[in-house]
Amino acid sequence: MDRLPNWLKWLVVAVVFAVLAVMVLAVDRRASRVDMPEPDNTFGIYRDADSAAS
Repeated sequence: MDRLPNWLKWLVVAVVFAVLAVMVLAVDRRASRVDMPEPDNTFGIYRDADSAAS
């Protein structure tokens, strides 16, 4: 690594960050199109909005 120029090291870092950003955006777009299931109230942990207000 000592033989590589400093600008090349920073270019590699920038390219890695760009690839990670593209992957994050791809996952985010895919996740936004997936329908989420209704919450499972098996253990009764969810309360109605009306009962929480009182």
